[in-house]
Amino acid sequence: MGLPDKAVDEAKERVRSALRNSGADFPARRITVNLAPADLPKEGPAYDLPIAIGMLIASGQLQVNIEDSLFAGELSLDGRVRPITGVLLKALMAKEKGIKRLFVPEANAKEAAIVSGIAVYPVKSLLSLFQHLANQQPLQPIETITYSDRVIPDNFDFDMQDIKGQQLAKRALDISPSYSEELRLAFF
Repeated sequence: MGLPDKAVDEAKERVRSALRNSGADFPARRITVNLAPADLPKEGPAYDLPIAIGMLIASGQLQVNIEDSLFAGELSLDGRVRPITGVLLKALMAKEKGIKRLFVPEANAKEAAIVSGIAVYPVKSLLSLFQHLANQQPLQPIETITYSDRVIPDNFDFDMQDIKGQQLAKRALDISPSYSEELRLAFF
């Protein structure tokens, strides 16, 4: 319920398979997942992981307080957690809302770790997250990544400041998503 797109609608099969293949029981009764507020569209598979955790808690298979936590990730049928888009925005929103722990796919953890003041946990699989939340095998949060951690060379073979004119072309390079940050810093 709650205006899901096709990927969110298909979550029920991914979550069912991931739970079973992770050793958890899928509840035998009818399950309703309310994705409130209903008037906002829900897109993408990032809801898989929180739906699975919610089902484990609701069915009594997991007893844990998750009030200070945010979960996001796509589940594969075998229970692995696949990368998603928009993790940096989720981390920023979590910090703004006072959330202390963020559980995201391992492939997205470094992206989320740019946001300071929040513990980012890389998750490989639903089973590893279950074991962490059940205090069996703790996951280690990733260290916060700062811009000073990046290595940027001091010299370059060419400099955009030496190019006269071509303002439109230089502007296009500046805003191009495939244009690397290192080159942008060197040129401007």
